[in-house]
Amino acid sequence: MTEPLTLTAPHRIRWPTTAQVWRDVVFAHWPCEPALLRPVLPRGTRPDVFAGTGWIGLIGLRMNVTSVLGAPTPREFREFSEVNVRTYAVDDRGRRGLVFLSMEASNRSFVRVARAVAGLPYRFAQVDCVRSGREIGYRVERGGKGVELRVRRGPRTASDEAARFATARWRMFCTWHGHPLHIPVEHEPWALRSAELLSCADSGLIDSLGLPGPDRPVALTASRVDARFGAPSGW
Repeated sequence: MTEPLTLTAPHRIRWPTTAQVWRDVVFAHWPCEPALLRPVLPRGTRPDVFAGTGWIGLIGLRMNVTSVLGAPTPREFREFSEVNVRTYAVDDRGRRGLVFLSMEASNRSFVRVARAVAGLPYRFAQVDCVRSGREIGYRVERGGKGVELRVRRGPRTASDEAARFATARWRMFCTWHGHPLHIPVEHEPWALRSAELLSCADSGLIDSLGLPGPDRPVALTASRVDARFGAPSGW
């Protein structure tokens, strides 16, 4: 049985391995055939579907890593912009989570540590965040490949089932040195806003993952959320 979609985490993280603040978050999602997603998922998971299809997410945010193992984060790791490509999965126990397929970040030191310690698919890239009035935009460039995402923020919107599917995810599934792991996360409910999509274009970054690029994406934004990650464990 697949666990329900909830606005708050089904667990509490008492001793976070890291605490982070995410600001100026932009979500864009578009459908993808589940068969295309299966090869990129960790062992023991399958595509999570909504409205009969799998989904790809392109997310831009400004990151502030406030602590690691309870200690304040050194300045060189703390603040940067990130754009990630992700999808959604269910494990053999019916637990829902997300899977990061690409994580582009503008902090070289953080990228090195995140790759070595957690096995996450971070890459150092030029990631620019531009804000002007109600408009928020992210642009990525790495090795001749890139992606652009730009929206105009709208009014607050209710968190319906589609929004919960795309944003209310309480664990990450990943693989570390061949071992499947899940990493729990906890944060307050998203204060979501509707968004007018101004630009969502792939310049080879998403295509290099073997997945289809943006196709009539649905966009949302959020100003801020404070997140806490727990210790990784096997399934």
